[in-house]
Amino acid sequence: MSVKAFAAQLLNSIKEIRVNSESIPCDNLINYLEQVVASAPGDMTPDQIEHLKAQLQIMVEQTKNNHASQLEMFRTVIQSGQNAVKTALLMNGGASVALLAFIGKLTEAQQIRIPVFAEALTFFVIGVFAIVVTAGMTYLSQWFYAASEQWKRKTGFAFNIISIVLGLSSYGFFVWGMRKAYLAFLGFA
Repeated sequence: MSVKAFAAQLLNSIKEIRVNSESIPCDNLINYLEQVVASAPGDMTPDQIEHLKAQLQIMVEQTKNNHASQLEMFRTVIQSGQNAVKTALLMNGGASVALLAFIGKLTEAQQIRIPVFAEALTFFVIGVFAIVVTAGMTYLSQWFYAASEQWKRKTGFAFNIISIVLGLSSYGFFVWGMRKAYLAFLGFA
């Protein structure tokens, strides 16, 4: 039974009660039900229902697409960050190993020049340390972000900022170490 049919049936029932008994004050209810019956039909046509279903399906698909896009963007950001950490570790670690090998060779012939190259090695080692701490901070950042409490999300954001600063500083230490090594090699001539 539709809403309109129910209202019409209820209206008729109340009118019959009012005719038979004067003790029930139901004029307001009768006026309301007459307005419901006289109003536009409340039932939707099958075409209107299908139109609403189609609109709802479009909104569901748009939400799915937005979610998939955001998820893929998040994966890309994570992968890019991991690549940046690996690159910084490889650069600073490789430079440290190469410089250590060179310093090892200097111990055989020119020990006096070792402190000049040791200074450059220090910057590469600090760069390795900074990027290793960055990797740990990245883990902590994601761990805190996964929580629902607001203070944990703020802590995750702080760890994220620290990770970014340490990662960038690792690249800076690499450049600084390269400059020191370059100046040390210039003094070799």
